[in-house]
Amino acid sequence: MNNEGKFEQWLATDEQGLLSLYEAAHIAFNGEDILDEALSFATKSLKSMMQDKKINASFQKQIDFAFRVPAWKCVPRSLARHSIDFYSDHHDTSLQNQKLLMFAKLDFNMVQKFHQQELQELAK
Repeated sequence: MNNEGKFEQWLATDEQGLLSLYEAAHIAFNGEDILDEALSFATKSLKSMMQDKKINASFQKQIDFAFRVPAWKCVPRSLARHSIDFYSDHHDTSLQNQKLLMFAKLDFNMVQKFHQQELQELAK
């Protein structure tokens, strides 16, 4: 924040940082004015970016999802599934990130299969 207590305008150009600020500001307690201002600033800046088409389609999907369901309200496994989709669309070709994405998909599928087996046993 600057001397006047406002957020610096250059922060409005950091799309990933704004999304993180937006998500973090949702877990504020009543009376935390700085986080309320952060939420307002991040929301306004992200909506402005989306209207001006300054971001790619994949990141726009991620912002749309965050506006609909903030991460702290989302079931962790559901958030993991959405994150896998977002990072799959990100087109990062580094081998290290591809392996991490493959591991995340494998983990998600293994846990999903485990839950399916539990449901089958409960249904019997």
